Formats: sequence, C-alpha cells, structure tokens
Amino acid sequence: MLSHGNVKDLLKFNYEKIMHYCLIYNLNSSSGKKLKLINKICEKLKINNTVDYFKTKSEKEAKNIFLKFKNKNYDRLIVAGGDGSVSFAINELIKNDFVFNDNFKIGYIPAGTANLLQAELSITKKVDNICDVLTSNNYKQSNLIKINKNYFFLMAGIGWDAKIVHSIDTRLKKILGKIIFGLKGFQHFLFMNNNKLNVSFDGQKHKADWILSSNTKYYAGHHKINQSNIFDGKLVTYVFKDLTRLKLIYYIFLIIIYGDLSRNKSVITTYSKNIHIDGNNFEIPVQIDGDNFGCHKHIDIEFSEKKVNFLV
Repeated sequence: MLSHGNVKDLLKFNYEKIMHYCLIYNLNSSSGKKLKLINKICEKLKINNTVDYFKTKSEKEAKNIFLKFKNKNYDRLIVAGGDGSVSFAINELIKNDFVFNDNFKIGYIPAGTANLLQAELSITKKVDNICDVLTSNNYKQSNLIKINKNYFFLMAGIGWDAKIVHSIDTRLKKILGKIIFGLKGFQHFLFMNNNKLNVSFDGQKHKADWILSSNTKYYAGHHKINQSNIFDGKLVTYVFKDLTRLKLIYYIFLIIIYGDLSRNKSVITTYSKNIHIDGNNFEIPVQIDGDNFGCHKHIDIEFSEKKVNFLV
C-alpha cells in the first residue's frame, strides 16, 4: 500500500512528466556566452518534461513560432533573453489571440542586458535555481499595461530615455552590454535637447520633457525608483516637467541613495490608470521594457485587466 507521502511523490512526478514546454532563446539578446547555461537548463527540463527548444536570430523567426503557438497546447513558455524578449513574446501571444488561462505560466531565463524581470522574480543565474523555478507550480500574476495597441509589463519611457534606447545599435548592445547604455546616456546628457509634451491624467494637464510610466520598482539596472513591484497592480507615472542636466544628476542621486524618485517635488508622481500624451506635432520617441517602440504623435497608457502568470 502506498503511504500518503508516496502518493504525493507519485502525483508530483506525473504532474512534472506531462508538462509541455516551449523554450525560446533570443540569440540577439546576448553575446552567446549564455548558450551553455540555457542548454544545461533545457537538458534538465527534458528529464521529466517535453521541451520544444527554439533559437531565434530574427523577429520574423520568433513571430512564426508564436503564430502557431496556441495550437501546440503548451503548458509553459520559457523565454531566454532580456526584458524586451519577454515583452515581445507577450505581445505576439496577444496579437495571435492566445488565451492566458490560469494554468498557463511564463518562465524566464535571464540572458539579456538589464534583466529587471530577474530581480522582480528573485531568481539567480544558477542552473539549479532556475530549473527549480521553471518546474515548480509557484507563480504570481502581473497586470499588463496597454500602450496604444501594445502592452508592457515593466515600464514605458516617453522622451529622454527613449532617445537613448533608439540610438543604440543592437549589434553593439550585444557586445558591450550595459556599457553601451552608459556611453549613450552620457552623450544624450551632454547634448540634451527636449521637446515639450502635453500630458493629461485625472483632469490635469501638464507640460513635460520626459514621462516614465512604471509597473516595476526597478529602473536602469537593478536600481529602485519606488516601493512597488509588478505584482502590486499599481501603475506609477513620473512626469518630469523641466528636465535639465543638473536636475537629472539629482534624480540619479535620489535613485542611488533613496530608491525613490517621488522625493523630488519638481517631479509629478501620479497613480492614474489612464495617461494621455500628445507630442505637439512632433513624433515622440518611446521605449517599452527597454526596447525601441518607435515614434508616435500620440500615446495612450492604460492599466489593463489582462494578466500573465510568472513563475517565481
């Protein structure tokens, strides 16, 4: 006769055995040093699961995978790459009418530049730790934030930081990593040139040089800017009315010392779930989740009811 403990172990084994994974590695997200790590994780996942492993070199290749995704009956999607890779995957699933039910979960293997999601999920870069997370049933729900017709789960930068992201060559980013952000950031700091944006929320109207709308507490690496997180169901937007070099240095000081941007009274902090931004006939540069989101004359940011389950 099986004991209670043996029954639990048998059920756990059967549960793990039937898991059907889709593992996608964005080869453009890192210099290739992560491949060995990801291959090891894939082999461990295959012990009690089935795994379809894809290595993509282009958006077109990835789009083709997501086009057929909902017909594959995957239990879990594992994204190996950066925050932008996860954002891309979520948006492609939505565009292809994939239903995010309670049983479907997304796992993450940090293989990008900033890897803010790694900090939010509190995972290390060790094979055993990552595999424990990916094969567990521990997850948390995160709301998605709609921006025009797309979604982000970490943050959207409108204006100054988006210019930095837009100016970065993806090939250099792959080689230099975080260094390229520092170099380009310093360049845009020296030659700062801002266009005034019209920002509207909760019946208020403001002029601003830069807007940062955040669903996460992290920014520019694992630096805290508030006390929230992607599981709080709270969107925090910072409106920088008059961005100067001196003020930017002070903002960096607040982030490093206090981890709180709202301490500066020249920055408007709002928890509004609907933000409208108009570029005054200028094309507004935008970044979402650290990736280039193009330029737009109008931006609408809305807290949505769409949720995704992240393995933690």
